[in-house]
This record gives sequence, structure tokens and C-alpha cells, in this order.
Amino acid sequence: MNNRYFKFLSLILGALLITSADALVDEYKVIKVNGEIIYKSSGKEMSTGDVFKSNSPLVFKTDDARAAVISKVKGRFVLAPPSKSKKTNLVPAVNNISSRSGALVNELDLKNHFSGKYLVLKRLELPISENNFPQDANHFFFISYEYEGEKIAKKLSNDGNKLIIDEEELFTIDETPIGSFNTKMTLFYRNAETKENRTISTFEPIFPNYDLLEKEVNVILNEYEEKDEDKQFNEVKGYLTEFYGKPYDDNLKTWINKID
Repeated sequence: MNNRYFKFLSLILGALLITSADALVDEYKVIKVNGEIIYKSSGKEMSTGDVFKSNSPLVFKTDDARAAVISKVKGRFVLAPPSKSKKTNLVPAVNNISSRSGALVNELDLKNHFSGKYLVLKRLELPISENNFPQDANHFFFISYEYEGEKIAKKLSNDGNKLIIDEEELFTIDETPIGSFNTKMTLFYRNAETKENRTISTFEPIFPNYDLLEKEVNVILNEYEEKDEDKQFNEVKGYLTEFYGKPYDDNLKTWINKID
């Protein structure tokens, strides 16, 4: 009788331990993969929209392979090859970086704004101080970049005090579209009256694949569908900043409102 009782108790305890272990395993949804990550059990390559458990054995085919993943409960993480100092390969994602509102007033504002990787979503309109940077026939911004070994200078449109970067206009030469691509560009301010070209900054505008980007952003929005709009926006912005480049808030909001 005692032996049977102890056997039964052992089975119950074992079941409870297994259940508890399963409860500690989290599920994550894949937003984006850079490089190549393989599920060891199936040999399948990880891709956007996949759902996997935190204890799934993975193979990182390259040292720089990483993925953006999200959990409804725990939030957004970056999946990276495990290091010697960390047993887990789930690293908390970079939080959203707040940006100033209102017009950019001086040259330092412009330099800080147009620096590093800068995400442009179709068309952005950026308020600029009319006092310091008037925009008219003789005063305007232009961008210079290299295409097929040739220097291209593109005058930027404006709407009142708003500086406009339009992806389609930027990549049209002699009325012929050349297709957008990512490369370093330099922003200038032109005073045609004095023939002065003032260099503002060199930066790297990022023009994404919109079909892929829409799928990635929808993963975040769907996982956070019960969150308020501010939380959704901040998570999307934080993800884009980390995996693409910093976006301009109004440009991002306009683009999000247009996606399916």
C-alpha cells in the first residue's frame, strides 16, 4: 500500500514539475531576421511571423545574425547568438528615443536631426525656422549623392516653412526614375544671391522595402492590439530605430495610418 502511494505521489509530483517547467517557457513572435537563424529541430530558417518557444534550440549561421522578436507579456527583445557572459540569447530591445517637436531652429538642430541612419517613409515634411532658413526661389535646401560614379544634386521641395524629402523625387534624374537605394547623402543650404552652398550634414537616409516593413510592423501592432495607440507607436518607433534608422514622428504616424 505504501509503495503504491509513493509511486502515485511521485507521478503527481513529476507531472507538476513538467507543468511548471512548461509554464516557464515563453513564446515569442518573430518581427524581422537579419542574417540566418535555423531551428535545430526542423532545419527550417526563421522568418517574419514565426512563433517559437524560448527554449527552442537555434543555430546562428553567422556571428552577426540576430532577430527582433516580441512577446505579448514580456515585450520586445533582440535574439542574438549567446555570449560567454550570458546564457540567454534574448536581450531586451532598445527603448524608444524621444524626439523634439516643433520647427528645427538653427544649424545645430539640423545637424543633429540629419545624422547617422535616418529612416524616410515615402515622403516627409519637416518644419524649419523661416528666420534662419527661408525657402524660396533663391534660398533652398538640396541633397547631393553619387549615382553610377556621377554626383547628383537634387533641389528639395518645400511647402511654406516645411522642408520636403520625397523618395520618388529624390531618385528621379532628368525625369527618369532610377529606383531608390541606400547611400550616404549630404544636405546643403543654398543662397543663390551670394552663391553660397552651406554644408549642413552628411547622413544615411534609409529607404526600406515597404512590403517587408509593413509585415514587420503589423507583427508589433497585432501583438499589442490591446495596448493604447501611444504604446503601439512607441514600440514601432523603437523597433525601427534599432533595425533601420531613426524616423521622424509625423512621417511615421502618417505612414502607419496608411498601412493595412
